[in-house]
This record gives sequence, structure tokens and C-alpha cells, in this order.
Amino acid sequence: MTNLIRASPDSLRRLAEAAIEQAKRAFPNVSVELKSDQIRRSLFSRQVEKYAISHLWTPETTVEASGPRATQAGLGGCLKLIWQFKGTLRYEDAHRSFILRPGEALITAMACTYYLEMSYDYEGLVLIFDPASNRSWQDTVYKEMGKPLTTSGPLAAAAAGTAALLQHRSSSPSDELALESMVDIALRSLGAQDVSSMTARPLPAILLRARLLILQHISDQDYDPDRLARDLGLSRRSLYNAFDQIGLTPGHLIRNERLERAHRELLGNPNLSITAIALRNGFSDSSGFSHTFRANYGISPRDLRNLRKLP
Repeated sequence: MTNLIRASPDSLRRLAEAAIEQAKRAFPNVSVELKSDQIRRSLFSRQVEKYAISHLWTPETTVEASGPRATQAGLGGCLKLIWQFKGTLRYEDAHRSFILRPGEALITAMACTYYLEMSYDYEGLVLIFDPASNRSWQDTVYKEMGKPLTTSGPLAAAAAGTAALLQHRSSSPSDELALESMVDIALRSLGAQDVSSMTARPLPAILLRARLLILQHISDQDYDPDRLARDLGLSRRSLYNAFDQIGLTPGHLIRNERLERAHRELLGNPNLSITAIALRNGFSDSSGFSHTFRANYGISPRDLRNLRKLP
């Protein structure tokens, strides 16, 4: 075990100031408060074209990340992928608060304002990237933002590859391609975790018919499992028994179809108001739609749309 060094108050102040300046260079949108007088802390960073990697060992630190400052620094459209290695990280924004633990990951938007509290033995890896650089990434990241993510094998492999590239101090044209591959591996693994069991067998015919019926009645606020059962020629009990075999309820399928179509329209139809999108997809008002959307995707419809507008 490494012995922690104690120093004079003046030395501690100078070291703290140096650590804060180093953090600001790596993350120009943050304000940092060091809550510990321990000297042993480190932050290694590397810029690889449009990507930025940082490894942090920074015990007992509080961070305020400012969305407006990120936008001013030209990072408004970027996202931050955090892998948690040791200790805990408390995340808090205007809508949620949770603890990130070892073995978990987090995707958050640089354009959002949020607070982080690192524990005594915190260690993590951060990768900043622009999702607009790869169209296939966008749906996954916006669904997974702002919630703890369990690290799968591919996500852990992406962390290891990213950490290795951080240690590769000499510049190489292949590094950018390698980092693009790391992001792709990480996000594809998240997309795989999010695949609904409704795509599984043994009842594809019923599911396909059910989804088609829901889409045909997507704007009808009163279209519910009873009407779906009737249109499928089933009793309510038979419908629930069929869906129970695949771990899904008819109500969840209806809600998910509404949300997924609304999600696509928010990103693809900028001229439609949020209220119009809510009504077009079977929600009675924009307030209820926003609440349900945020609970499902971890971001409000307005914030999602604003995030896509940022440069």
C-alpha cells in the first residue's frame, strides 16, 4: 500500500491549484473542489483528433459540470462515457441522482449541467466523443444517457482498449480509427442490452400483428390492451398469457411503440412541436408525455431536441 504524503498548508494549496488547473484543461466545462488534503491524485489526458481520453485517480473531489461552458468551449454536441473502476461516483442533475459503482458505466451529455462527487478511492476512465460523427451511434446513446450501465464484456473490452490508447503517447494515424472502434464496440454492447425480449420467439406472428395494429391506432389515446385483444381475435386473458411467455405485457408494448415513434419524430421532424408529437402518438398532453419520455430515456423531449441542435 502506498503511504500518503502530508505537506505544509502552502504546499497543499499550490498542489491543489495545480490539480484544479489540470482538470480544467482536460474538462473546460467543470468547476472542481478538492475535499481532501491528500497529494496522491492524478489525471492523465490525451487528445486524439475529435476524441479526448482521461484517466482519473482523484480522491474526495466535487465537480460541477456546466452545460453552457461546454457549449462555449465547442463541446456542446459531445457526450462523455465514464467507466467506473474503483470507489463510487455520485451523479446528480435536475432530474435524477444515483451512485455509480465499480463495474458500471455512464453516458452523459456535455451540454447538461450536473454534479459529481468522487469518493476517497475514486478511479475512472473518461472518453469524450461526438455521436454525430457516426449515425448508427445516435439512437443508442440518447436512450442510455443519464443512468448507470452494467459493464458487459464488450464494454469492458472497450474500456481496456481506450486505456491502452491513452498510454500510447506518440501520435499515430491509426489511433483515431482505433478509438472509433472502441466507441462502436461500447455502444453496440449497450444496444444489445436494450434489445427487447419482444423480438424473441416463440410468438412472432402475434407480435408482428400486434405492432401493426398499435401503429395503425398510434394517435388513439384510448387504444389499450382490451382493444388490442379484440382486434387480434383473442380474449384479454389469452392475450396476456401469450405475451407473458416472452416477458412482456401488452400495455408495455403499446407504450414502447408510442415512445419509439415519438423519439424518431423528435429527431427527424424539427418542425413539429412537442405537443403535436405527443398527440400524434397517443399521449393526452405534452406534460404526461414528457414525464413518460424522461422516465424511459433519461432525458426530456425538449432537452433531447435542444441537444441535437447544438454544434
